[in-house]
Amino acid sequence: MAPELTTLSLDGQPWQVASWGRPDRPALLLLHGFTGSHQSWEDLAPNWAEDFWVVAPDLPGHGATCTPAAPQDLSLAATADRLAALLDRLSIAKATVLGYSMGGRLALHAALNHPSRFSALILESASPGIRDVEERAARRERDNALADGIEARGLDWFIPYWANQPLFHGQSEAVREAENRVRWTQSARGLAQSLRGAGTGQQESLWDELSTLHMPVLLITGDDDAKFTAAAERMRERRPATSWVRVPHAGHTVHRDQPDQFREIVLHFLATERP
Repeated sequence: MAPELTTLSLDGQPWQVASWGRPDRPALLLLHGFTGSHQSWEDLAPNWAEDFWVVAPDLPGHGATCTPAAPQDLSLAATADRLAALLDRLSIAKATVLGYSMGGRLALHAALNHPSRFSALILESASPGIRDVEERAARRERDNALADGIEARGLDWFIPYWANQPLFHGQSEAVREAENRVRWTQSARGLAQSLRGAGTGQQESLWDELSTLHMPVLLITGDDDAKFTAAAERMRERRPATSWVRVPHAGHTVHRDQPDQFREIVLHFLATERP
């Protein structure tokens, strides 16, 4: 099933939005990770569309959505506000939001800043940010340096560099090829601006806000992703009501590494926990 593509203006920003299924069904909002787009969900969305109206925007700096000139216009807080505007434009009163990695950090911001618009929150390989101020500042410097490098050296340099990050070690060649196909659709300028505005170093810590979430929350991590498995364990310690599934034989990109299992985990959670 091919998605329906439309372009919407959200607070003056042109966004491309893909959707699958019928608008009279409950809404499932999918948020891709850094270097992704709506294409990151094309293998999973048609199945979910049997029960949900699946909506997947290209986030700022990615896909066919605009790249704002000011990094603050790509910040997670600003983009969370535009997600609420997107729901308004689509006449969606409430949605379940599922975010992967960067999209998970954005989903958490959206759920905290606009809690009345989201019925449930699913975070795949995501965290509430970096608590230590000095560590966060150091990460921000690295993000900005990488952004400069992407613009100076282009995608020919960046895509192999990014695909070989330790975060993706152990990824199968088929998964790497699928991820790279989406990466090649990006622009160097867009990815650089996304890092400057929405990189982990730019994000304020949300660890102390987790206990204020009053909706069902599911964490999904791969057993081979030690960093984000540890983060999920700490998140559940701070919010014990949180559900958590660790997926065997999966790394950071659980939805790519084990798509059938990931699809069923999401469907089971939505069937049993979504209000």
